[in-house]
Amino acid sequence: MGSTSTSRWRALVALLRPDARRWVGLGVLLAISSALTLAGPLVVRRIVDDADAGATRSQLVQLALVFLAIALLAQLIAVVVTWFATVTAWRTVNELRLDLTRHVLGLDHEFHRTHTPGELIQRVDGDVTSVSDFLGRVVPRAAGAAFVVVGMLGVLAVVDLRIALGALVYVIVSGWAVVRGRHRAVGESSEEMGSLARLFGGIEERLTASEDLRANGASTHAMWGFVEDSSVAMASAVRRERAFLRMWWMVQGSVATGSVVALLAGTALVSAGAITVGTAFLLFQYVLLLSRPLEDVVDQLETVQKANGAMVRVIDLLAVRSTIVDAGTVSPPPGALQVELRRVGFDYGDDQPVLAEVDLAFTARRSVGILGRTGSGKTTMSRLVLRLVEPTTGTVLLGGVPIGDVPLDELRRRVALVPQEVELFSGSVRDNVTLFDPAPTDADVEAALRRAGLGALAEAGIHRPLGPGGAGLSAGEAQLLAFARVWLRDPDLLVLDEATARVDPNTEARLEAATRELMRGRTTLVIAHRLATLRHVDEIVVLDHGRVVEHGERSALVADPSSRFHRLLTLGLDDTSDGGEDRPGPTTTGAGVVR
Repeated sequence: MGSTSTSRWRALVALLRPDARRWVGLGVLLAISSALTLAGPLVVRRIVDDADAGATRSQLVQLALVFLAIALLAQLIAVVVTWFATVTAWRTVNELRLDLTRHVLGLDHEFHRTHTPGELIQRVDGDVTSVSDFLGRVVPRAAGAAFVVVGMLGVLAVVDLRIALGALVYVIVSGWAVVRGRHRAVGESSEEMGSLARLFGGIEERLTASEDLRANGASTHAMWGFVEDSSVAMASAVRRERAFLRMWWMVQGSVATGSVVALLAGTALVSAGAITVGTAFLLFQYVLLLSRPLEDVVDQLETVQKANGAMVRVIDLLAVRSTIVDAGTVSPPPGALQVELRRVGFDYGDDQPVLAEVDLAFTARRSVGILGRTGSGKTTMSRLVLRLVEPTTGTVLLGGVPIGDVPLDELRRRVALVPQEVELFSGSVRDNVTLFDPAPTDADVEAALRRAGLGALAEAGIHRPLGPGGAGLSAGEAQLLAFARVWLRDPDLLVLDEATARVDPNTEARLEAATRELMRGRTTLVIAHRLATLRHVDEIVVLDHGRVVEHGERSALVADPSSRFHRLLTLGLDDTSDGGEDRPGPTTTGAGVVR
């Protein structure tokens, strides 16, 4: 626990360090504000004592004007402190948001496989907002309260040491009572945060799967799940409110008791001639001043608890290290990349191999079709080539260079993926082609769209806005737009992962033309279930349970009746085939392609 607390404080100090001057400036403003807060009752004490001693009206008016000036200045500085604290906190946590976002985007596939988008949004935005509230609201109030308490005890020690000792005892007892009631409130608050996380996670999952839920008549079940999660969250919120209400009454009781004791003690000391009436009034005013820090403790305890948990989660997230380490310094030869897998194996740490003993070599500028049943390891192989995951055993080489020795920036530039499900964003057509990179020119973007078969989209204007998720484009246009992204990057190795699996036949014909053009002069891996997708590849690889069971020239496999690929074509497992060119038949061309 101590180690976690130390780490949390270190993380907080590291968070404040870049804006240290601003935070020091805020501390100076708080010290001035606290000094003015303490000076007001001192002026009132002087007014009371001078009036009791028979001071003139002009003297009292002068003191009253001084008090008014102090009060106005204190209010002005309080406004400045609030504004300055909010701005400084947001500047600080926005940097933290950027760091967290950059960190999460850099984590490997295994991390994202086990963490939902809703959870990561909560970690990157929700937790950081809690830290912002803590820095912008709690830290200034806590620092101001500390200045007031220390300053008050110092003033009372100068006025009368007995009063200062009594005030110190009061501060200690009141603080102990609040801390004692804190534990239950903190526990209830933690439970509520957990129930809310489950509620929001469930909402995110149901919204993501809304189409499937409606199509399969599961909306009622989903709503009942939402009702159950909401009930648990509401019950937790009620328990938390009760715990904080008990603390509030405890503070009010402490303030009332302190006020009564201050009045009785002041009256007794004045009667005994030990202090003046003004000093008794000063004591009473300072006891009332102490009530504000105590009430702030209760008001901000929930914010403190949320920030406490948020800092722990932020620290934990930043402590996650990707297995993909960017330590490469070797560049593969320019041009199309040769791909080689040497005794590659992969699993997710559960002793269930996804790939085992894969030995493959693909010559540069060749196209390779990768087939296999669901779960055979096709997509995992593509992730290895893209270095989204690291092999458990063996080595992947690009252009003869181990992939781990290639700098990630260069790898991402030279290797591109066209996935089955294209992600589009709320932004312009240009934004979705360039992925918000300002470097490409408009002419480059328009040329990429035309080469991908989206000339009409280019003519309509690349700055035309699209809605969330690319609203305004058809599924086929979205898929072609993914091809335009690749044209713009001009990679040396291309991976097509079921890139035509979700489109209609007409769009598929356009995609096929774009694919053939895109494959020219590049090394291309084509992952497919549908055999028609593989009409134009040079080689075929068949995977089964993570192992290579067949690899050869496509033309040779088509012509070989004993090959798995030949049997697949013969059985007509390609549900889009109309008995055309991919079916083995009685004749072949000189190149060996079945006609």
